[in-house]
Formats: sequence, structure tokens, C-alpha cells
Amino acid sequence: MAELTHWLAAAAVALGCSRVQEPAGDRRSAAPAAIARSAAATSPTPPPAAPTQLLILPSSAYQASLFVDGDAIELLTSSAAYHLQPGEAPRKRMLDLGFAAAVSRRSYVYWSKGALFSAARAGSASTEPSRLVALSESPLRIVADIAGDGLAWLERSAGDRYVLATLHDRRIERLYTSPGSIDALSMTGDALYFVERPSAAGFRIGRVKLAGGEATFTSVKSGRFPAMLGAGREIVYYDGTRRQVLALSRELDRERVLATDFICSPLAAAVNVYCAGVEGIYELSAAAAPRLLVTPSSGVVASLAVGAERLAFVADVGERGQDRLAVRAVPLGQRSAAPP
Repeated sequence: MAELTHWLAAAAVALGCSRVQEPAGDRRSAAPAAIARSAAATSPTPPPAAPTQLLILPSSAYQASLFVDGDAIELLTSSAAYHLQPGEAPRKRMLDLGFAAAVSRRSYVYWSKGALFSAARAGSASTEPSRLVALSESPLRIVADIAGDGLAWLERSAGDRYVLATLHDRRIERLYTSPGSIDALSMTGDALYFVERPSAAGFRIGRVKLAGGEATFTSVKSGRFPAMLGAGREIVYYDGTRRQVLALSRELDRERVLATDFICSPLAAAVNVYCAGVEGIYELSAAAAPRLLVTPSSGVVASLAVGAERLAFVADVGERGQDRLAVRAVPLGQRSAAPP
């Protein structure tokens, strides 16, 4: 079937982020006890926003990635990149992206036919992708900081080890080899953050710089490992066992609880944190009680992406076993645009 694209409004858009979804866990209610306890907020809470639907595709919502850069949304499927810009028709570029592609400041980065490739985001579709380096097997995950040009990936070595690698002067540099498994990976600035299960006893969160050096870790934590990390002002994850949203400092030496008795799957982080659940999408802020930003709409939220001014999300709107996704966006308040 040819891909079907519907543009329903030329409203402002934005926003970015990942194909890995947190385990569903207990979805009885997304309404947190923390909200009830802090209901005595001194200022009125803005009403939930009505999302603008930007795009519909006959594709799997769980095999698509959403990225944000300024006012632009980049949606990646296995076979095409969609550049969504306010007031403009969407730009579609056919690329063999597979399921481990990322977006950097200038490029789409992906693996195809035994090599890593880079294709210009804003350039003409006739511009040929450039080959970065030979890589015999597809990475499990590729990550990039959309504000920069660095990139990294997660691969399986010949000895069945999980390895974090990057590219320096078009040469592959292995940064860290795990004694166990790596289950989530994110990048911000000059560092990689990852969830590792070094043994069957639990998980820990690690950090390694793109420039190299020793990896640093939190203590080993018990319970179900998080399958997603939000990299914003802090490194955010959801503890599904304890129904808590937690934030780590970028140095991994301080941790705080953002919300308790709370569903946050999937999530996205910038200055504030955004959590999807059965009762909608919530915004967690240090300056106010959690607030309902988006009420439930048709389809399950598969991924979130946030920028300084707007939140975007991909919803699974397929019926009768057919794949179908919708991209929607809502504007954010000024407190979401504060600098880190």
C-alpha cells in the first residue's frame, strides 16, 4: 500500500526522540497520589491542550522514531524520513533507515548494506548519502545529540558482548564493553547514558564520555530495569516496580524522586519531564504540581518528544490488526522553555 499522508493543520510543531518503549507495567491509573497530595496549588492550572494532528501514515507506531530540532519534527520510519515544518508541506525522503536510525544537527544517520551512512536533513533529496565507515552488522541502536554532530551506537561483539562505540575521524572507537546487557541508551552533550544489567541481580545506570575514559555508574538497583532514559536537564527514568519517576544528575552522583504512585511510560525530558499514561500526558515541573497536559485521545501513545516550545507524540491508531500511526503536537508554556 502506498503511504498515505494527511496534513490537517499548519500549526506550530516541534520536537524529538526513541523507538524503545517502557514496559507497560501496571496501567490501572496514571493519576498519581503525588497529584492528590499537592492539589492545593496556589495558582490556577491551565486546562489540558487539544493536540493538533500533523501526519497519518500506514506504519507501525512502535517502529518509528520522533526527533525535535527547533520548530521542526523529524519522523523516521524504516524506509523514509519525514521533515515536518510549521506552515510547510512535509518533506519526505526515501532512505533505507531500518530500525536503528538517529538524527544529528545536520544529518540522518543510519546503517545500510554493511556501512554507516549520513544523509543531509535539509539538503535536496537528490543529494547522495555519504558513507561514514564500514560496519558489517546493523547496530542495535544508534544515538545522536540533535544539537550537535556526535554519534554513537550499541552493537553486539563477536563474543556476544554488548559494546558502546563511536566514530572519531572516520575510525571506530569502542568506548565500553558490558559484562552483561545494555537495555537503554541515550546521548546528550558529550556523554552517553545507558541502563546496564551486569548480572541477574539488578540494574545500574552508567555514563561514558564520547572522548573516552572510564565509565561511571550508580549503585546496583533492584526491580525491573527501565527500558528508556530521558536525557534533559537531568537523566530521567521510570521505576515500574515502585511506580516512581526519578531524576539523576548528569554526573550520576545525586538522585531525586519526581513523582510517586505514578505511571510514566513512555517519557520525554527537557527542562520539564513528560509522562504518558492511560489518563493522558502529564507535565512534571520543579516549580509546580504535576499537571495534565493532554487528555486521552484516540490511540495509545507510543513515543514522546519534547522541545523548548512544544511536545509531540506518536499515537498508535491502527485498527483490526493494521499498522497506522498519527503524529500530534501541543504547545508548551514558557516555563518549559527555560534554559537548563
